[in-house]
Amino acid sequence: GAGLAAASIWHIVEAPIALDVSSPWDVCHAMVTQGMGLAGGAKPEFAEPDFQQQWLSQPQEHRELALSATCEATRQDSAYPRDADNLWFQNDAHGQCASALESLPLPNDDCQLIRVAHLDTGYDPGHHSRPIRLETALQRNFVDADRPHDATDDSSGLFNNLGHGTGTLSILAGTATAGLPRLGVAPFVKVVPIRVADRVELFYNSAIAQALDYVHGLGAAGGANAVSVVSMSMGGLASRAWADAVNALYEAGVVVVTAAGNNFGSLPTRHIVYPARFNRVIAACGIMADQSPYADLPGTRMAGNYGPDSKMRTAMSAYTPNVPWAKFGCGEVIDFDGAGTSAATPQIAAAAAMWLQKNRAACAAYAQPWMRVEAVRHALFSSASPGDGHRLGHGALRVAAALAVAPPAEPQLKKEEVDTASFAFLRVLTGLGISGMSEAQRAMLELEALQLSQSAAIEALLPDPGVDPASLSWPQRQALAKALSEHPHASQALRRALRAAAPPPPRASRCARRGRRS
Repeated sequence: GAGLAAASIWHIVEAPIALDVSSPWDVCHAMVTQGMGLAGGAKPEFAEPDFQQQWLSQPQEHRELALSATCEATRQDSAYPRDADNLWFQNDAHGQCASALESLPLPNDDCQLIRVAHLDTGYDPGHHSRPIRLETALQRNFVDADRPHDATDDSSGLFNNLGHGTGTLSILAGTATAGLPRLGVAPFVKVVPIRVADRVELFYNSAIAQALDYVHGLGAAGGANAVSVVSMSMGGLASRAWADAVNALYEAGVVVVTAAGNNFGSLPTRHIVYPARFNRVIAACGIMADQSPYADLPGTRMAGNYGPDSKMRTAMSAYTPNVPWAKFGCGEVIDFDGAGTSAATPQIAAAAAMWLQKNRAACAAYAQPWMRVEAVRHALFSSASPGDGHRLGHGALRVAAALAVAPPAEPQLKKEEVDTASFAFLRVLTGLGISGMSEAQRAMLELEALQLSQSAAIEALLPDPGVDPASLSWPQRQALAKALSEHPHASQALRRALRAAAPPPPRASRCARRGRRS
């Protein structure tokens, strides 16, 4: 089980035999209502499927080519804006990373350096870009049960150059490699490598929940190994376990930065994925070398996710694509076509670490740990270069400008509301008045509906989540209920709930008329 410092304690449960059901959600509903043979006859108060998901980081043809690629560096992709300088994203016209790093005073004692947790596919121990303060004693692997304390990435072939984690780690804290004067945005930080996905970016919800819980535990164990920032260039369908983990980290003062997601022609979704969608998380969107949003590109090119608008107040952007990316399995090779919001995420996480490093003493004096998170967000958001707020959030990352922002006084800091994995629109469709159903069961139906809504087809039927659900018109409610109930992955429980409590159609108005008969 993965125990969180919150009201919930989560356990991973696996059925000993294959179950003949159309949706794993039906198993979860049965577990809560019937117990399903759990030891001691206990019934959990809540259950959700432990989905296996895949992070979209490149076209399928690129994946196939990577399996046979040689150790040759790739150039910047001509399909996107380029720059003559391969380190363009760090210059003062863009992210200001280089000048910010040069001006940042660092302590002589490593114990005073900020620690960042890096959640990804792992790292390449043989790559020369490996961070100088990679804390291998703290590494964890939540993918391979036979090596829980080894977060190295692996390869199933001689020439397998996928290595998503190696690439994002190099942007976060990589050392100078391949003749470059620098590589990582914050090469001084201590990094805890945590493997949550395999080499093709397949991951289980439980792996990410356990990883976030492990990060929380590092701080709760006395503080010597406390993590200040989480960088995770992955995400997907909503999870209540993730919400619990995010809330616990926020309360502990840990800044969480995760990727907004990627799409091709708005598929599978154009909206920001979870956990980046949570408001206690900074969502990393993308902006390109020519300062245009990394969004709404032709369907043959990968683009970054953004929206809905209500989420963009806790989102910002960093530079991608065509940024340096350490090549897995090729110790001295750096590709220059790093792409996706995967590449933007470690830039923002590194900036957060740099600001915390500069203001370590002031942040330690805050009365409540969550104030550190809000202070960092204030510095990054207020200093960003404004632009298209609809697609860039607060705007483009400016690290030097962020370091110039002083820590706010406590009265200026406002605590973010608790994150939930709820779907208020379902309450309008069903009224949540289903006889004999507990609050937990209703919450499970909401989470299931929320997961199903993370598709372009259903998103097209929905207003912004910030809109009052009661404002939906009868045709909107009818269309949404139909789309949810007919979704191929919908559980029988959700379909029954929609049928049992479907809202009645509006009555036609009738008027009496007095007049002469013809």
